Amino acid sequence: MRSHRDGNGDGPPPGDGGLPGLPPEWGVVVIPDDLTELDRETALLRRQRRRDSRRSRWRRRLGLNPIGPEETSASGGPLLIMAIAIIAALTSLFAITLSTHVPESHATPPASAGTPSVRHTLVDLALADDTGREVRLRDTLPAVILILDGCVCEQLIRDVWASTPAAVTLVLVDRSVPPVPVGVKATPLADPEQTLLATYTDGPDRNASPAGQPSAVLVDSEGTVAETADPITALADIKNQLLALAP
Repeated sequence: MRSHRDGNGDGPPPGDGGLPGLPPEWGVVVIPDDLTELDRETALLRRQRRRDSRRSRWRRRLGLNPIGPEETSASGGPLLIMAIAIIAALTSLFAITLSTHVPESHATPPASAGTPSVRHTLVDLALADDTGREVRLRDTLPAVILILDGCVCEQLIRDVWASTPAAVTLVLVDRSVPPVPVGVKATPLADPEQTLLATYTDGPDRNASPAGQPSAVLVDSEGTVAETADPITALADIKNQLLALAP
């Protein structure tokens, strides 16, 4: 397929077969009869150049010297292995970081043991005294309100009165105006609808406190219910909270 003829087809070129005027280091240049034979060699050369260019870019990114013309495709194997190892290490590190991350807790902290079981504003209620005059409960604050629920409880009333600070009002409430023991200063009020009993206890039919046992509601000067005792059996049930009501 190849020919050593000169440009006129008269015979082989003179000398060693090289074309005249070309650098001697090019060696013998043979021109094939069919120039399409050069297509395959041209495509191979272009692919090799693109491959070398890609290797050179990756070597520069990895801090290595660019690939030289004397290097072969054998150098691509170690680079590929090293790149895979780096990617695997980064992936493992990322997975470990995600698995050990503890989400921030947004749970509401439990209430302190010293927090009163009831903490709200006293109901705005007006009750009649022994003269028929209506007394607004919020005008008696701070106050300790004993809801008697039919109990005479004279000794309990005296004990509570004895420990009540001077600035705190003792209020006695029952279905009808209750009697006040001699020597005790208190405000007796009638609650025929038993509104306080229903609001601050389990109501008239409560199971926790049988009928005839009193309850206590302690309210500070701001109208906030600081403590409830249902039922109250002795002064000790409310003594500390009672002393704290004094402004």
